[in-house]
Amino acid sequence: MQVIYDKIKKIAKSNVSVFITGETGTGKELCAEAIHKESQRHNKPFITLNCPAIPSSLIENELFGHIKGGYSGADQNQEGVASAADGGTLFLDEIGDMDLDLQTKLLRFVQTNTFHKVGDLNHLQEVDVRFVCATHRNIQAEIIAGRFRDDLYYRLKVISIHLPPLRERGEDVLLLARFFLEKHATDENKFCNGFTSAAEKIILNEKWRGNVRQLNHVIHNVVLLNDSGKISAAMLRAALNEESEPPSSIDETASRNIRTLKEVTKQAILEALEICDNDVKLAAKYLDIGVATIYKKKREWNINPTIEKKRKKNNNYRDYFLAGISQNP
Repeated sequence: MQVIYDKIKKIAKSNVSVFITGETGTGKELCAEAIHKESQRHNKPFITLNCPAIPSSLIENELFGHIKGGYSGADQNQEGVASAADGGTLFLDEIGDMDLDLQTKLLRFVQTNTFHKVGDLNHLQEVDVRFVCATHRNIQAEIIAGRFRDDLYYRLKVISIHLPPLRERGEDVLLLARFFLEKHATDENKFCNGFTSAAEKIILNEKWRGNVRQLNHVIHNVVLLNDSGKISAAMLRAALNEESEPPSSIDETASRNIRTLKEVTKQAILEALEICDNDVKLAAKYLDIGVATIYKKKREWNINPTIEKKRKKNNNYRDYFLAGISQNP
């Protein structure tokens, strides 16, 4: 991780765009905050836009804002995160999930630092922002699949930072565990005198599939549920066991009939498209979802419209980051 710390220090003073990759829970947002805090923009806003958390029909409005009357229900002017981040840093979290249509508008914004508010094509807004982006996806695979624009990627990826999963960080995990222990002990007004050697072995050998986020929660759990003193292996095991899934009481054969929400969603959309003769707008109306949602799902499932029609005709279509560079433990 020291290599990453050094890289952040080198690039922070610049205004270049940064693209952060890594598994969920590796601390991508903390890394972005560290870049901002070490930059000359540190006393300006750090604004986050969580791309997958906002419906595709609303994300343009969230990004650029709108004027009164810009669309049905817009009864007052509203600033977007682009305006809120003026002078500071705009962090586009999980940008790999952004809709292709918005990627086109974002590209223009990144290139020119200018944008139009929704409903206002007559006035061009100009801001000064630094872009930092992050994704857990394999962005090259997304580009090849046609789900992410390569020109936008190379515009945003002037500098790239990859955060390795916790299981690949060696003894860094112990540094993090000690840091979280001290932090949570202070917050909870307890005195915790480190870990026993057996507890440290557990920390080093655990897979930490939830990465930094999971480690943080486990250490917080241990601090909350135990009195002051050294943290033992038994205390850690108890906290880790709480996170494990309880044994299922459902009959294994019966459970095979349970379909995932993703499977049910796919079947519902495909059947609606078949019934509506592949009319996306009509299918969206009956499903009570946005048209963009169907198009997004079709791209996600790599469905070719020509193939769709052929199938229909044949009637076969039923099926912590280390808590910020400034707090290096």
